[in-house]
Amino acid sequence: MRLFAPRPILLFLALLLVVGAIALIELRFGTAEPDTAQTRSASPTEATIESTAPDETTTEPQRTTDKPAPPEQAVKKPEPTNADAERIAGKEGQYERAAEIVGPTGFINTNGVSIKEAAGDSVVLLQFWTYSCFNCQNAQPYINGFHEKYADDGLKVIGVHKPEFEFEKDYASVAEAVRQENIQYPVVLDNNDATWDAYDQRYWPTWYLIDADGFIRYEHFGEGGYAQTEEEIQELLAEKDQTAN
Repeated sequence: MRLFAPRPILLFLALLLVVGAIALIELRFGTAEPDTAQTRSASPTEATIESTAPDETTTEPQRTTDKPAPPEQAVKKPEPTNADAERIAGKEGQYERAAEIVGPTGFINTNGVSIKEAAGDSVVLLQFWTYSCFNCQNAQPYINGFHEKYADDGLKVIGVHKPEFEFEKDYASVAEAVRQENIQYPVVLDNNDATWDAYDQRYWPTWYLIDADGFIRYEHFGEGGYAQTEEEIQELLAEKDQTAN
């Protein structure tokens, strides 16, 4: 029996066939799956984190710090009307115009005060007093009471401290007296008697009621007369309100 001895060419072809078959199997079944870690989209959570992560181009959120409102502008007083002019002209012959505060030497409970500025908006109770005067001390609780009761209705109390004695000119002593008497309204120091003389004053205590047009409508010297003073205050406040309307 003759043995089959393959020729070299056939062996070479057979080897190529085997190699080709192996390569085909590798290409079809052995290709590696792509790495999904590199190509998958970020999850919603991851996407949110990435979009909110700070970077160099991210601007700082606008802050909502509350700021104080700008101060309101002063309300300008309305110009006088013909009716105002007629009313004031009618008073000129009846009443005396109130003098202005003159040459004050100091203030307590205020940085400054004016009869003219108060007129139109308020009825003014102008009080002359001095702290060592026994009669002034007796009257003081009533003046305080008028201020407390009628300030919101438009009464403006102004105290003018005119010293009788030299020691009463001391600012610290007057300020202490104001504290002890629980005086809450403005006090003007009149150490040179300037406002005292402008009102031709002679007595402690004295108070004047000045209407909203700036005329003296009532005055009282010494203690007492508190009920009458209160009635006059109420009348002038009602007149002011009626005029304003």
